[in-house]
Amino acid sequence: MIGQETQPEAIPEPRSAPEGPVRPAAPVPAAVWQVRVRTKLDDLYQQLAVLSPRDPERAEALRAQLSGVEGVLGRSGVVEWLRGGNLEYAWQTIHSVERAMVALRSPDELTGLLPAYRSAAAQVLPADDKVLTDLDPSAGAPSDALLRARVQALLLRYHSASDEFHESARRLRNRMLGLSVFALVAEILVVLVQWRSHDVRLLEAPTDAGGVPAWRLLFFVLIAGALGAFLSALPSMITSRSGGLPYKLPFQQGLLKLAIGPLVAVVGIMLVIGGLVETSVSSTAALLGLAIVFGAGQQAVTAFADRRAAELLGPAAKS
Repeated sequence: MIGQETQPEAIPEPRSAPEGPVRPAAPVPAAVWQVRVRTKLDDLYQQLAVLSPRDPERAEALRAQLSGVEGVLGRSGVVEWLRGGNLEYAWQTIHSVERAMVALRSPDELTGLLPAYRSAAAQVLPADDKVLTDLDPSAGAPSDALLRARVQALLLRYHSASDEFHESARRLRNRMLGLSVFALVAEILVVLVQWRSHDVRLLEAPTDAGGVPAWRLLFFVLIAGALGAFLSALPSMITSRSGGLPYKLPFQQGLLKLAIGPLVAVVGIMLVIGGLVETSVSSTAALLGLAIVFGAGQQAVTAFADRRAAELLGPAAKS
């Protein structure tokens, strides 16, 4: 909504402002997505203040519906962060209020807002989607009731696609996080098992490290593998963008690479020691260098996550 400049003497009297329930004190946002929700809430409250005289009861009901979102702002925890319930509840409530506000707008206002609605929906909907083609200006001017119905249909399709988009991003984030945790736990267990086992050696020490315990050598190989994964993932981590999502997919991709790289390094060196890969390891430096190379090769394992993230971040989908 575009603000209008007024002179000091043109400021309306307090009694002329639409009355409404007192808004709860705004909590301090604790995350970026909460800042976006807080900003959107303030915008909708301002719009409802203008639209309230047309239907005070409906406007008050919509304000009460928005006030329910206030309760999820300022709260954050691991469970809420993983489930995304607060985020989805906040945006789905905002979307519901936006659709309901169509009934409070005049046909001229809807016609003026139509390009913005179409532009936002085109980010997540195909160009030939019926809800977009039905509102093509070249198709002629529909009746007022038909215009409202088509705008609400457009917003419903847009909001549904946006909600599904964010749910897919959240699920990908959780899967990458779960794989990262699993890989880190596996690496810790491998070191602990090698530390406790004196009969089985996962890695053979080179000639210049004959007195080094097997678990310590394995630990350094894991570190070298993580270094190789970091070096190979650094360019993509620097240039990647989050696409406006609150799930930090680039960060989760980098974490997955750092967690998978050490495991790939250990498996690769085991293949070398087993003779499946024709190369020789004659020194500790060569062993760690080989671990760095194999750690960098994690790209072949984590490519599935990169492709999925690229598919999600390709369209500039917004809430």
